Amino acid sequence: MHFPLLFRRVCVVAIAITIAPISWAQSPDPDTTSTALETTDSATEPTAEPADASSAEPSAEPSAEPTAELEIVEATIEFKEQSWFTDVVATAIVELPDSIEESDELPFNDDVSFIEINLQPSTVSKSTGQQAVIRFLPRRPGLAVFPSLDFASPTHVYRTPAIEFMVSVPQPTEDMQFELKPAKTTVYAGEPLRVDVTWSSNQPSNRFRALQCFPTFFNEEGIEVVIPRCTADRDQQMGLPFGGRRIVAERTPPKDDPSQFGTVTFPLFLRFNNAGPIEIPATRLECAWLKGRAAPFAPYAAYYNNGLFEPLSALTAYERVYVETEPMKIEVLPLPNKDRSELFSGLFSPCEIEIATSTDKINVGQVLEVDIRVHGDSPHGMLELKPLTLQRSLRGRFQVSEEFGRTWYPDGTGFRARVRPLTTNVKAFPSLQIPIFDSQRERYVTLQTVPVPLQVNPQDGKDFFDVRTIATDPTLTDNATGIWHNARPTSLSRWMNQAIAILAEYMFVWLALGAAAFAILVPWVREQRRRAINPDYRRQALAYRDLRRQPEGTPEKWQAFRRFLSSGFSMPVEAWTAGDAEQRLRKLGLAEHDIKLIKTLHAQSDESHFSAAKPTASVPELNALAHRLYVAFRQAAAVMLLALMATGGTAFAGDWEDAESLFQQALDSPAGQADTAALYLQAALKFENAAASPDRRGVAWYNAGNAWFQTGELGQAIACYRQAKIYLPFDDELTNNLNAARALTVDVVETQSGLQIRTWPVRWIAAVLVPIVFLSFIVLLVHIRFRTTTTAVASIACLTAAIVIGLIGLYAHSHSGSEGVVIVNEIYGRKGPAYSYGNAFNEPLHDGLEFHRISTRNAWLEIELLDGRQCWIPQDQARLIRNERF
Repeated sequence: MHFPLLFRRVCVVAIAITIAPISWAQSPDPDTTSTALETTDSATEPTAEPADASSAEPSAEPSAEPTAELEIVEATIEFKEQSWFTDVVATAIVELPDSIEESDELPFNDDVSFIEINLQPSTVSKSTGQQAVIRFLPRRPGLAVFPSLDFASPTHVYRTPAIEFMVSVPQPTEDMQFELKPAKTTVYAGEPLRVDVTWSSNQPSNRFRALQCFPTFFNEEGIEVVIPRCTADRDQQMGLPFGGRRIVAERTPPKDDPSQFGTVTFPLFLRFNNAGPIEIPATRLECAWLKGRAAPFAPYAAYYNNGLFEPLSALTAYERVYVETEPMKIEVLPLPNKDRSELFSGLFSPCEIEIATSTDKINVGQVLEVDIRVHGDSPHGMLELKPLTLQRSLRGRFQVSEEFGRTWYPDGTGFRARVRPLTTNVKAFPSLQIPIFDSQRERYVTLQTVPVPLQVNPQDGKDFFDVRTIATDPTLTDNATGIWHNARPTSLSRWMNQAIAILAEYMFVWLALGAAAFAILVPWVREQRRRAINPDYRRQALAYRDLRRQPEGTPEKWQAFRRFLSSGFSMPVEAWTAGDAEQRLRKLGLAEHDIKLIKTLHAQSDESHFSAAKPTASVPELNALAHRLYVAFRQAAAVMLLALMATGGTAFAGDWEDAESLFQQALDSPAGQADTAALYLQAALKFENAAASPDRRGVAWYNAGNAWFQTGELGQAIACYRQAKIYLPFDDELTNNLNAARALTVDVVETQSGLQIRTWPVRWIAAVLVPIVFLSFIVLLVHIRFRTTTTAVASIACLTAAIVIGLIGLYAHSHSGSEGVVIVNEIYGRKGPAYSYGNAFNEPLHDGLEFHRISTRNAWLEIELLDGRQCWIPQDQARLIRNERF
């Protein structure tokens, strides 16, 4: 051995001995090497002279008595590993023939951090020997020195030599390639982005161990990562750790050399929840390559038992290599809010949807399983559907479970829903409307599924299923949080007292103003009287006023013009079409160029609503045309009124015939189609318009309820049936249909018992009152003639009955419009007349829930449920029942 190397090792040993702790002391300071060597030599020959304090064992107690020095014996140390890194814990083993006292302190060294020194029975000397297992971590790369350690027993000091070792670092390599390749660099928020991962190498596969790869996007908030299931052949599948997960990828070794590692590929999908630029830094893939003769790469057949899952701490001789990808920049665009439906669940094109049912024949009320297959480029974990309870085509036809069962498919996801047909009128599982976003055309489109024919048979002699047999407990529970609405002021409030004071103090001024106002208001009063006695005139005047208020050239102007046209001919605006306009305007005698202009505007409006291009309609100035129409309507009003009186309602015969024709077309159309539902909807509106005829009101409302029932609009159907009840209170079929519609509603509300006089039909009360009054007059005349006790009692009884019936009629008439029905799918009842108030109940109110109206404020209804609880709902989401004499 060369002298410089020997001198350097002696110095290192001296340094290690100097800084050793109490039990496992290290060599003395290098500046006192000669002293240390002399001490060591003297220790081998016991002497009676007391030892110098500086050379005594650090763990020994100071003593005035002379003590004998322990004999120093060299101990061997073996390293378990042959490769060392600063982030991998290494192990060294020292065999000791005696029992050693364990210390709580650990040595300190600039090159090595000691983690623990564990003493355990020796595997070599099984009698009294021990084994010291030392776990340590190198502090810095390069040449390092493992210090000399002392282990003290009662008779000896066992000292290990200081050893040099080389600490390595991972090195980049050109023998591996690693790539993350996104399908595109611009996506929308919520749109799955496919990233293809490729890892290849020409090294033998049995050299690879301890793979480490942790892309940053696995831990980023707002980024979802899904790695789909591998569909390659089993002999090409290989497990590997990636991003902290255990995944299965496809491995393809070279055909000419199957022992090489080859190429590993798999896709992953990223979904960004927030819009904005995303920068993904370079991703490092690092692994260990074994040195020398390597063991088999995959000793077992399981996916996760190959060498890539073996930890670095289990390896001995190896090198660590890595390769990095290029950074990625992704631009995430926000999804547009325009035309976004509540049914949008995050599906993107390309996407296809198929529907299948478990059977095509079923009894009413039985459970039907519906499989919805969604095919797309997105993986299984990124395909979602909104609950089927939001599908309008199922309302009133099926009771739907809100939860889905999910099934994996290689090209998408299967959703399994459970539904119950509620009536034997169901002929098919209807078409579903599924909105998706087309990122290429940058707009939302709606996928429409194909209806599935279905035969629903009666169950136990019943043609419908009562949903309330499933949910017998009340479905609405009170919400204790939030405050209720403000109270309405009373007649004794301060503003009323101030108003009375002002009127009294300025009495003569008010009288003079009243006379002037009378002269000014006479024309207006006449106009109001005309509107009061002629509902058509009133609707025309209000529609004309609304039209004049709208600015010229806007879509709102055209919509107001349509309402004005439809009101001029006493038709609902929803039922007004271009064909109606041309036919009726010619009869009105309007100029040909005006008719042509109105037809053109109708065509432009229909094209903007129903064509695929959806062009923007240009609206010309309409005030002059509206004025000419208004004059024509006024001139024809008297003639139309006389014709109506003469024909007895034949003016509404056209609406009745159109409604019957549309209803028949709907019956002949395929069940479940969206076009079929549209025909039922048009028929319902036409029947409601025909209900203005005095001799057909009851039947028209009844038929309108049937049409609404076929569309699944339970609230509209119940409202029409109850409106028909005013004219046909004893019709058994009407009662059965109303009960059937009520049985399909969701909300279960306990009904308070009691006589609901306000719901009695005023029309029939008036019809009963007339003969009672005539009978009272006849009985009174008889009493005047005979003046007996019997005639007197009969006269009083008849007069009392007439008065009671009259008061009942007045009471019921005063509550006309106080009963109503919810007509939307669901709405939360509020504690006040605004959305800012809290919810009155924890659950929403559903379509078909009936209520009593207490008051109206700011387009909100204060309602009382059948069990007496109260809340507020928007007025346009409910329909009121008009209990009137006409």
